[in-house]
Amino acid sequence: MEEAGPSITVTSVTNILSFGIGILTPTPAISIFCLYTCVGVAIDFIYQLTFFVAALVYEEMRITSPEKPPIDAEIRKKTIVSAQHSVRSVYPADPDGIVAKYCRILKMWQTRLGLLAILIVYWVASVYGCLKMEIRMDTTNLVMRDSPLHNIAFVYENFLWKEGQLVLVFVNDPPDLSVEDNQRRMLGLVGDFEELPYSMGKNSTSFWLRSFLYQSSLYQSKDGFYPLLDSWLKDAENGGARWSDMIRLKRSADRRVVGVEKFMFATASAMGEEASWNTRAKLQQNWRETAKRNYQYNVTIFQTYSFYIDQLDSIGGNTLSTVIVAAITMDLACFLMIPSASSIISSSIAMLSINVGVFGLLSLWDVNLDPISMCTTLMSIGFSVDFTAHISYHYYRNPVSWTTDERLADALRSIGWPMIQAGCSTIFCISSLLFIDSYMVHVFIKTIYLVIGLGLLHGIVFLPALLLTIGRSSKSDSKVSAVPDKFMKTMEIAEMNNTRQDETKKLVLNVSLESFTKWG
Repeated sequence: MEEAGPSITVTSVTNILSFGIGILTPTPAISIFCLYTCVGVAIDFIYQLTFFVAALVYEEMRITSPEKPPIDAEIRKKTIVSAQHSVRSVYPADPDGIVAKYCRILKMWQTRLGLLAILIVYWVASVYGCLKMEIRMDTTNLVMRDSPLHNIAFVYENFLWKEGQLVLVFVNDPPDLSVEDNQRRMLGLVGDFEELPYSMGKNSTSFWLRSFLYQSSLYQSKDGFYPLLDSWLKDAENGGARWSDMIRLKRSADRRVVGVEKFMFATASAMGEEASWNTRAKLQQNWRETAKRNYQYNVTIFQTYSFYIDQLDSIGGNTLSTVIVAAITMDLACFLMIPSASSIISSSIAMLSINVGVFGLLSLWDVNLDPISMCTTLMSIGFSVDFTAHISYHYYRNPVSWTTDERLADALRSIGWPMIQAGCSTIFCISSLLFIDSYMVHVFIKTIYLVIGLGLLHGIVFLPALLLTIGRSSKSDSKVSAVPDKFMKTMEIAEMNNTRQDETKKLVLNVSLESFTKWG
């Protein structure tokens, strides 16, 4: 637990914080996904530190209990392990091994300069992809491709919505329509909607006032505007009875019509080959701006898929704000675990580089920004910490008396190979999902591939090079001051080992003499 405990804590806490921030997003699907993931990670963290550790200890006791090793072997085993651990904390292990040589190669200025050039190209491509990413939503991506709903969504996306769609406009506080100027204002309001881009014009509009003004001249009545309107709406044969559902009349106590309380009208738009959710978002924005200009009449609009478009409009801002807050939270969490300026700066730069790369390369990989990709990018923020914080933590915990390449080599020996194993096993396990023909699954797989691939590159190559660049090099006098305390501890353990071995030898000698005397 001394080795794995901090790593498990860093991973779990940062993942919980990352998905905890995602719970605050206004999109229900994303919020629920983050809530379930956050709770699952928290339960797994508690399980690892309690039940799982206890089960391992019990299993170790069960395996070793039937066969007790000799006293001398048991003492020697425990003492050697303790001594090795203490010596390891004083001197770096295997200075001529492949990992140490790899770190010395990374420390060369030629290597770091080449890696910087590669990083610049990578950053340029990633930023270009981020700027190129389009906020887009396609209903066909929300269902399996072999589902019957997929065909229906395809027909809507590619045919029906291109033909046109209605918008309902509600005038909740109309003026006195018996006044001709107010009638012209209402006709002008309808005309504003009919003149918007993609509008199908007057022929697509259903507005009761136009029909009433046209037909009112046929009625020989001197009762006034509102009584005539009441009679016209009741005339099912020649009048406007079909408009009665689009207007609400205001009546007096004696049931006489004295005004119009509110009314509605409908007009259509056709997008043609430009039909898309982005075009619908522009249309809705134009409708709302037109309604806002006529605020004195309390105009509101309704369109069947407005709630989809509202989610689409919020995705960009929500994603950006969530990513920024999550990144800051990850840095603070790492700072609590790794109180070292160089380690925090390097891990923060690496996390930012990984996340920018994931977003940008997803865009270049034909993935648009939608609720599905937003969920996966939130997930990638938590994953990126795993490839940076562990290396930085193990680098930080090594003695400052070591050189930077010695500290880094020891960190890579501790966490590098497990990191590679975890990344490769994850990629291998999720590759089976490639056989599922679903946009949602494919976006998930692409995100995992990118975050693991970029995470391994940063954790094994780029982050070590950065630590070697900004890390503090040890001085010769620091080694002198750092060794004595730990060296004395090692000597005490060795002395205790010798004492126990002497006692064991005496015990064995006495037993042998007694046996010799008895059988002799």
